[in-house]
Amino acid sequence: MRRQRQTARKERGYILVNVNPHCVLATVQFPSHSLRAMRSTQPMIFVAIVEPSQIEKADTVDMAVRLGYDKILIENSGTNLHEYLTEAQNALNSQEIVRTSMAISESVYTALDKSRDLVLITDTNSIVQYVNCPFALVLGYSRDEIIGKQATIYQDHMDLVPALRQLEKGFEWLGKIRWRSKSGDIVGLQCRALPFSPLTTLPTHYLYMQDNPFENHIYPRGSLPSIRKGSYDLKSIISEGSARRQSLAKLYNLPLEAPITKVLSLLCSAQENAAPSVVQMLEQVMDILRTTELYTSHLKTDNLRAEDPLTKNLIAALVAPATSAVMPRRSSSESIVTKKKPGIKKNNVMLPMSKELREEMDKISSWDFDVIQIEKMTSCKPLVYIGMRIFSTFSVHRTLAVDEKTIYGWLVTMEKNYKPANTYHNSTHAADVLQATACFLIKLRQKKLLDPLDEACCLIAATAHDLGHPGKSNTFLTNSSHDLAILYNDNSVLEQHHAALTFKLTLSDERINIFKGLDRKTYPLARACIIEMILATDMSKHYEHYTKFVTVFNKPNEENAENRQRERKNSSECDNDGKHITPEDIMLVKRMLIKCADVSNPTRPIHLCKQWAGRIAEEYIAQTDEEKSRDLPIILPGFDRDNLSIPKTQIGFMDYIVNAMIEEWDSFIEMPEMLYHLRKNYDYWRELSEKGVTGIEDPEKRRSSIENCTQVEQLTENKTPRRESSSEESSNLN
Repeated sequence: MRRQRQTARKERGYILVNVNPHCVLATVQFPSHSLRAMRSTQPMIFVAIVEPSQIEKADTVDMAVRLGYDKILIENSGTNLHEYLTEAQNALNSQEIVRTSMAISESVYTALDKSRDLVLITDTNSIVQYVNCPFALVLGYSRDEIIGKQATIYQDHMDLVPALRQLEKGFEWLGKIRWRSKSGDIVGLQCRALPFSPLTTLPTHYLYMQDNPFENHIYPRGSLPSIRKGSYDLKSIISEGSARRQSLAKLYNLPLEAPITKVLSLLCSAQENAAPSVVQMLEQVMDILRTTELYTSHLKTDNLRAEDPLTKNLIAALVAPATSAVMPRRSSSESIVTKKKPGIKKNNVMLPMSKELREEMDKISSWDFDVIQIEKMTSCKPLVYIGMRIFSTFSVHRTLAVDEKTIYGWLVTMEKNYKPANTYHNSTHAADVLQATACFLIKLRQKKLLDPLDEACCLIAATAHDLGHPGKSNTFLTNSSHDLAILYNDNSVLEQHHAALTFKLTLSDERINIFKGLDRKTYPLARACIIEMILATDMSKHYEHYTKFVTVFNKPNEENAENRQRERKNSSECDNDGKHITPEDIMLVKRMLIKCADVSNPTRPIHLCKQWAGRIAEEYIAQTDEEKSRDLPIILPGFDRDNLSIPKTQIGFMDYIVNAMIEEWDSFIEMPEMLYHLRKNYDYWRELSEKGVTGIEDPEKRRSSIENCTQVEQLTENKTPRRESSSEESSNLN
């Protein structure tokens, strides 16, 4: 009998250890040491079954509680096994709710300890009930030194009094609290406090949330970086503010301004003599403002030089917004990924090239690349040649999952729909912008901001950004009630036409549809990106895009940059400069990229800069001629054949559009060759303007050059007869 009991005990132990049940029904006589051992190793619900005669004994219930039973059931003769199991299930469910609540609470505590914010929880008497790790680290205390103490002990100047008044009424409170650290330093933090109750409707606890001054807004909300010990780095905050003020000063001195420029300038001025806590709060304000749509600009005529009406008219015509309301900008989408199609063959398209053309094309990655020379060598078809080389270099056919024949057909179609009669807005200009875009993309690869589809969209947008351009400006189309102006409601007429025509032609023929390899999810994202970039070339939105780029990507001084780099080197959410990049920021970079490529002529070598200046002047002159013949308002009176000054128009364009933007872009991608040519070209045009020259060259230098060429020709002619005479004499001798 004893052996049978031992065997039964072993079997029960085996089942409990190996089966791992959720609920165990047992009598009170179940061995207590076994129950405690099992409860310590694995979670179970233990239900005690007690006979009616035993329940009357006072020590029976006490014993069951001491042993650790979760529930007691009274055994009845009429109770069947199903009823016992039902009771056991109820007990299990109730315990599961408790365990789930405990697990959730533990998860919340873990998240709070990893949070960027400083979190403090008190009861209604301001007794500290909880602080997270960042809060304790900032003040220099341990948790045990804070929990259970009055919160007012750790703050100064009675800052909690107004907060408590609001919290007692059940209202949320926003304000500043100055906390006293263990070392005696005062740390002012912007605080958000709110009352809450975990159980009843009346508030029983107060929650205080504050930003972490050690992080200095490096990490976005939602990231979980480790909290590092440090000091309140006022120097870095002031240095960052100084760098921002330098960039914003450039914006303030420009002849056009947006409301956001005024706001940011005032905030920067307020930072000059503000307390450290206020400096940090104002940085927060500026970070918030830069994400809002406050960048639409208007002409600030008082900063335009009154003595230079030509420049005033040029800039006003280029950047003045249309009469209709400006449509809100679409926000950028999340990261774009193409669907992969294995087995896509390259199908090399071999274009006929002379040796000279091939040598010129080999220079395509250089900023000094001569696209006008390619225009001459390809019989005015530079876009196909340059496009095929660049698209192949960036493996666009693989990214779009199409073959190169499709790419070639698409480029041919694009080039055919540029108007060769335009002296400036033709396929050569498109090829020039495409080559500039490729140079920028190569530089941007160091920052690892763009994925292959981003690059492909940039190249496509550059290729088609002026497709179907009629050689007239937006304002001309609006004033003349052109069909395009009526179609697009006078709003970015040309840019909307370029984008619409691009997709209309591309989708109309499957043989040239470069998007046919994209899946349904990817194509709309690629289309939105291309349209957004083409619309960004509207000069009436120039200061909107430029201002936002400056406020988001202004470059800090070197010392501050090094400090940030050391602090952020372990963050996977930052770019190579240690700056967190959002999808909106990436779209902003792509807008700035195509804008700089579109107006890059003044940053090219002087011989190219002069040719482009002559071409755009001729196109504007033709527009002025037509405005006169049709009795339309003269948009650009300075571009009249009788009183044109190309140097003045170039200086004005560079002063108010190109110089500042290219400087900011260079500081972002680091292309010093742009600034080198820009400054040389500016000096060239200024020298001509000071001499009163109105053309693209100095007549005296040109006359001197012609005379030198004539002298060389005469010398050559004088030498040639002698050789012929000598030849004749030799012949006669023979």
